[in-house]
Amino acid sequence: MTESEAPTHHQEARDPGTRRAFVLGRKRKGRKTASIVREVHATLVAAHWKVDRKVVNRKRDLTRAATRAVKRGCEVVVVVGGDGAVLRVAPALARSRAVLGIVPTGTGNLLAGNLGIPHDVAEATRVILAGRGRTIDLGRATVDGTTYDFSVACGIGFDAEVMDRTDPGQKRRWGKLAYLANAIAQTTGIANVEHEITIDGERTTTEAAQVLIANFGKMSLGIRPRRAIRPNDGMLDVIVVRASGPLGGLLAGWEALRQKELGESPEGHVLRTQAHEVRIDTTPPRLVEVDGTVVGHTPVGVEILPSALTVLVPAP
Repeated sequence: MTESEAPTHHQEARDPGTRRAFVLGRKRKGRKTASIVREVHATLVAAHWKVDRKVVNRKRDLTRAATRAVKRGCEVVVVVGGDGAVLRVAPALARSRAVLGIVPTGTGNLLAGNLGIPHDVAEATRVILAGRGRTIDLGRATVDGTTYDFSVACGIGFDAEVMDRTDPGQKRRWGKLAYLANAIAQTTGIANVEHEITIDGERTTTEAAQVLIANFGKMSLGIRPRRAIRPNDGMLDVIVVRASGPLGGLLAGWEALRQKELGESPEGHVLRTQAHEVRIDTTPPRLVEVDGTVVGHTPVGVEILPSALTVLVPAP
């Protein structure tokens, strides 16, 4: 298949002919990334795909390797890893003709979970072989002059603090429970901070313990809000949570999950809206995370990249 015949964002993965793919992973302590990359590579080759593979040592090498693969005309770039690896590869594929395949091996695997991609290696590889392409929006966060393209969410405040205090050893031992344990341990520190939030050019000042700018609805631990967050509507969902202390945090979190309409929640602890562009300034500066990776402190600017990425998902 020539580059001009590569599938568009709206074509399915079952197009006939030899597919050109690149399988990519990063070495991580306690994980069998290299062997999984070899396994996926062998399965795709057995299906008569033309496949290259690579295992890198550093996060930034994931982006570089994926960028080179796209320039070489690879139709499918397969990431073996978690949300952090997807975060590094997505910018290389954004608005290109290449599609993303995921073999989830991380702790959170938020994008894979939202798209129904199985965690079993063999089953995830079958999705790459026989799935369909689903086009989604991406968010682009700018922190300290650096941009990060995220697929699921950007969080400011409490959740970023939880991510920051969950070390790799805890993740390896306890998986998602490590985040839950740290969240419970830090509830006594939940407190409102003054936020200046600019939504599509309209500025407001409010107290908040947490601001979430979301592209998908299902967050860590499988939690999903009652009002759907759609990853292909060309909009970001902005959820502002006001809370103080453990009980206040619990009640505000419950309100955020139960809220059915945009605007203020009936109890007044949650504000929910949608936007194309968001900027957040805080005093003092607060931690910012994108797809589970802490990337810096406020101020942060976020914009939507509509229909920017196509991901291989299970066929219906």
